[in-house]
Amino acid sequence: MGRSVAVVGCGQTNHSRRRTDVTQVGLAREAAQRALADADLTMEDIDSVIIATGPVLFAAVNQPDKWIVDALGAQGKPVVRVTSGGGTGLAGALAGVNQIAAGTHERVLVVAYDKLSEGALQYSISTLYDPFWGREFAVGIMGFSASYWRSRIKPLGHTEEAAAMVAVKNRKNAMLNPYAHVKKEVSVDDVMNSRYLCSPIKLLDVPPISDGACAVVLSSESAAKNSPDPAWIRGMAYMAEAENAIRRSMRQSEPLTLAAAKVYKQAGITNPRRQCDVVEVQEPYTCFELSYYEGLGLTREGGAAELIASGATQIDGDIPVNPSGGCAGANPIGAAALIRLAEVVQQVRGRAGDHQIPGAKVGLCQAGGGWANLRGVSVVSAQKN
Repeated sequence: MGRSVAVVGCGQTNHSRRRTDVTQVGLAREAAQRALADADLTMEDIDSVIIATGPVLFAAVNQPDKWIVDALGAQGKPVVRVTSGGGTGLAGALAGVNQIAAGTHERVLVVAYDKLSEGALQYSISTLYDPFWGREFAVGIMGFSASYWRSRIKPLGHTEEAAAMVAVKNRKNAMLNPYAHVKKEVSVDDVMNSRYLCSPIKLLDVPPISDGACAVVLSSESAAKNSPDPAWIRGMAYMAEAENAIRRSMRQSEPLTLAAAKVYKQAGITNPRRQCDVVEVQEPYTCFELSYYEGLGLTREGGAAELIASGATQIDGDIPVNPSGGCAGANPIGAAALIRLAEVVQQVRGRAGDHQIPGAKVGLCQAGGGWANLRGVSVVSAQKN
């Protein structure tokens, strides 16, 4: 990775269905100011800024990075915008990590946000389909996700009941998260009896639509020497595969497997189930969390249903997944992936509050974008090595 990189500050906004109290730039600034305060720094200490947002139609503003420069006080600094669907936040973090690892900057502020209440979410997602072969049949991301899930039910045992257990777990955990948008516990029966949106996806398999932002301050080792509790990026990667589902497996996510393998090698992880203390995944629907258990190597192929049923991924299990509640608690799409990173950072810093995993020292996070064809993974730890 080149030079070592640490996260020295994190900031999240309160997420909600509609943040009518702030503009989009106000939302981004809120997260940035919290991250800078957490790092005990000001914008004068920042060398570069990464703005991470969803596609422009998500929030109905073209080139929002130009608007945000003034709001952040980033005039005279390099400002780059990154977008990659649901994985945007982690892709933005990777851009910042690479700037520091390469030696071009000492401190980078990464700000990710989406104000989905002001855009056209499902319409804009539908426009991502191939205009010749898929767009006329587009139903947002849900139609693809339903097909993705259905292809895994019989061969891998990713049943509706197993996915319902994911929903129950994550919504219960979100009750402990002060930033969560949705705070309402549900039962397996509640999930199973909720109405179908696109079979097998049901209403309670789906995350909310949220307005929110997240920011992190990245630092080189030398610039982090006065930070009291930095979290170290031990590995980070972002991989892609073909956009057309015909050209890829619906049973296995090749980019997730590749990204995980690369990151585990960087971090010296040979058994993620035993070596990682906490996991955060960006699950756009409950079925995806099941697939991530297998793709990240937390269980064997076809073992996800057994893993969730065993209680291992509960907040008090041996491999807690989404103690924050994940996307079930809040889902500002452009920020969702950076929230996953910020959550594991706060866990290894011992600052996760009511959903803190006792003794967490190594955290794993995952995010993805596109048509499930873009996947990112990162490992962070309390110790540099």
